[in-house]
Amino acid sequence: MPSSRTPIPPASLGWMPRNRWPGWARPSRPSSTSTMMTEPAGVDAHTTRPMPWQQRAWERFAASIEANRVPHAVLLGGPAGTGKRGLAEAMAARLLCSQPVDTRACDDCRDCRLRRAGSHPDYQIVEPAEGGSGILKIEATRALTEFSHHTSQHNRRRVVVLTPAEAMNRHAANALLKTLEEPPAGMVLILVSHQPGRLSATIRSRCQYERLGIPPQASARAWLQAQGVSAPEALLALAGGSPLTARQLAAEKGMQRFEALAAALAAVIQGHQSAVAAATDWRPVGALETTRLMQQLAIQLMRGATDPRQRLSGHPALEGLQTLLDSTRLARIQGDLLPLREAAEQPLSRELSIEALFLTWRRP
Repeated sequence: MPSSRTPIPPASLGWMPRNRWPGWARPSRPSSTSTMMTEPAGVDAHTTRPMPWQQRAWERFAASIEANRVPHAVLLGGPAGTGKRGLAEAMAARLLCSQPVDTRACDDCRDCRLRRAGSHPDYQIVEPAEGGSGILKIEATRALTEFSHHTSQHNRRRVVVLTPAEAMNRHAANALLKTLEEPPAGMVLILVSHQPGRLSATIRSRCQYERLGIPPQASARAWLQAQGVSAPEALLALAGGSPLTARQLAAEKGMQRFEALAAALAAVIQGHQSAVAAATDWRPVGALETTRLMQQLAIQLMRGATDPRQRLSGHPALEGLQTLLDSTRLARIQGDLLPLREAAEQPLSRELSIEALFLTWRRP
């Protein structure tokens, strides 16, 4: 690992942020892409099984089907990286399956085969377009409304997964609300939201809300180990306890990425490298993703500053950065990063100066 005088350029780690799936409204189809901005894919993007920590939520969902009381709208809310999208797709699979096995889709009937192939006529996924602003505009929800009034071509149900729900602009949210207020028969809308508090109270009130928090660490650790991730504790810590994010970090050399960022920040703090030079190295990563990484790092450093048991050991650059920052300074850094994160998320502010991010860490 290079010293803080020679931080690793992010591109040399073989990692760059990945794009979203293409299209704002389309039939489900397999995808090989994921991103730290959204929820990483599960073991199988079209799995019919919930994650181990989602069992209670699944039992409630299965009971609603058994009682023939499936809600017209479900809101799956909670932190990114906990498998909400996978759960939404498993729910959709069960609702569309014509020959379910126990509480799950059979994955073998004609409906399941069509769903896996991305050509089921009664199934849509609505999400921001690849390479776009990241916003769901009114055209998306208008298309959803039109789809909701189509006649089912198979088993009398039509299912839409909308993710992330907080990506809707005001006009799109208002258009969706009309569908929620007068839901067509047989229509089931599954909203996935990493920030359900950003949705209007009227939308939330018209959905059956399923809160999905961070899973117990033991459960997340066991799942990661079953996925072939060794020593997952540090990855889980940097992922904020989100197991799918931790698994993505492992697959994308995430610890090396955080080590590189920690080395760059230490070099700037100690005056061994200018904020301009550090920003040049990280500009290919982008302001939004760099801000997110800094926030994750600051949170973990704060944990370590207040509780020595949570310090990350075995990672020299992270350990070195920890010694340079006390809890008071880290609290100030976290406060400064918040408005910068909000600015970076705005379409018109994507050119946010990355230099400003590094200068935030240099200030006493």
